[in-house]
Amino acid sequence: MAAGPSSDDFAPVAPPAPLERCREKLAHAVLSVLEEEGAGGDGASFSRPFAQQLAALVWDWSTTSLAVDLEHFSRHAKRAGVSIEDVQLAARRNPQTKALIDAEARRLRLQRKSEKRGREAAG
Repeated sequence: MAAGPSSDDFAPVAPPAPLERCREKLAHAVLSVLEEEGAGGDGASFSRPFAQQLAALVWDWSTTSLAVDLEHFSRHAKRAGVSIEDVQLAARRNPQTKALIDAEARRLRLQRKSEKRGREAAG
């Protein structure tokens, strides 16, 4: 005979922990990039298990290697947190990645200057 619903069956589901949400967002980003690349017309397609494994690999590398390097660079520079310069330093051995990060850093700096000018003009 089946038991009736327990009080736990109707308990609200807790949202995922921040770290798990971050992992989910990374997996979604990896899947989006793969879908975009697959739509490039070269006939490449990627299976969902491949995307999940790639996302797991990226997560493991970024949390066990990259994060540690960024923290060390930040501490060495006697900063309280990781900065754009730390990310640029971490990418120094991969010219293509470094070029992309440098371009994004320039874009962010220009955006920050523009926002600062806007606040000064309004204030």
